[in-house]
Amino acid sequence: MPTLQAAFVRAIFWIIRLIPVRLAGAIGAGAGRLAFHLIRRRREIAVRNLARIYPDRSTAWQRHIARESFAEMGRTMLEIPHVFLRSKAFLQSRVQVEGKAQFLAAMAEGKGVFNIFYHHSNWELCGIMYATLTPNVDGIYRAIKNPALEQFVKQRRERFGVSMHPRQQGLRWLPAALKKGHSIAVLLDQHLSTGLPVPFMGHLANTSTLPAKFVSKYGTPVFGVALHRIGRSFRFRMELWPIEMPAPSGDKDQDIYRITEHIGKTFEPAIHQRPELWLWSHQRWLWQEEQDAQLAEKALVSQSRKERKGRPMR
Repeated sequence: MPTLQAAFVRAIFWIIRLIPVRLAGAIGAGAGRLAFHLIRRRREIAVRNLARIYPDRSTAWQRHIARESFAEMGRTMLEIPHVFLRSKAFLQSRVQVEGKAQFLAAMAEGKGVFNIFYHHSNWELCGIMYATLTPNVDGIYRAIKNPALEQFVKQRRERFGVSMHPRQQGLRWLPAALKKGHSIAVLLDQHLSTGLPVPFMGHLANTSTLPAKFVSKYGTPVFGVALHRIGRSFRFRMELWPIEMPAPSGDKDQDIYRITEHIGKTFEPAIHQRPELWLWSHQRWLWQEEQDAQLAEKALVSQSRKERKGRPMR
């Protein structure tokens, strides 16, 4: 059954590959808007997240951005067959790169580089195009449970030279890769249950401290990478920028906290510029929501006790 599922997905990918990419994206956007109305749980998460970050905007605006975020996700999903199957020359013709010289200069220092990505616009295209900029690129990702489908997706992601490492593999390979001057690609905008709660867009969110630990210990350079869609087309501007780190305080834990927070802040302008391009349907602020729920429950219990104490004796 897993093999048949993988074969079906590959067949669908090749069929979509035959559709013009702009049309495929438009169909995906329509499917995403439909999903906004049909998938209640994800819709509520997206609207709740937007209400948290943009409390001064109207409910109508929050729902509109949430719906367009679903449209962007749908557009991205139907563009992925083109990203996985079209030629390097075709993809490069659709992406203009800014900040490449600074990035290559950092790579030339031989200390390795951490590159931080977010789920902003077509993140699969961003990762694949980034891998064409320099050799010796390693990426960390979550493996698909279906082995046959995992093999297909991994091969497609690695076709321009990047080496993909599933999280289940562990990170023993990482220090050696940095010592060899490799570039490490990390997605850093998802809730991580074992992460550190740091402010992101003004609210605490559990975040991986992996880059911060290496920066704190070895001074590894860090670059942000964002893909900006031009209008609604399959044309993009990929931006790379060096992330200057706060001065060390002498307190290791405090430095890791400050570095992790600072990395997140560098992505906030891109998200605020076009919020519909970011993945709002993910529970990014789950830790904060759980804390808020606990405080609300404690307040309710306290209020109940006060009311009982205030009742006259019979």
